[in-house]
Amino acid sequence: MEIWKILKQHKKSTTPERKQLFKKMSEFHIFSARDLESAFPEIPRATIFRNIKLFSEIGALRRITLDTGSEQYEVNDRANHHEHMMCKICGKILSFESDFICKLLNKVAKNANFHMTEHSVNIIWNCKSCNS
Repeated sequence: MEIWKILKQHKKSTTPERKQLFKKMSEFHIFSARDLESAFPEIPRATIFRNIKLFSEIGALRRITLDTGSEQYEVNDRANHHEHMMCKICGKILSFESDFICKLLNKVAKNANFHMTEHSVNIIWNCKSCNS
């Protein structure tokens, strides 16, 4: 995903900091603002939060709702849509793809007279290692 194209499309400026932040975001599977603060101690915290908000608003990031105590995000790569499972005990996060879930959610939306534009499925579980 080329962030400069998305920024241009939304009439937002492409700055070196934005490019640098988005490149790092793309290297993570799932990340928090704290992860970016650790990676870029020279970038003010407010700038990191402002860019997370901007990238979310223009659709480059999507917020992941997992029971971790902090907001987490991932780059919104529509070509690689997936769902998440998180172990409640150790915090391990796995991604999985399911055409069945996507088709089922589309059917549910259609039956309710909705047009689904996006969905997110997050499963909280106990992994095999923690469950034994």
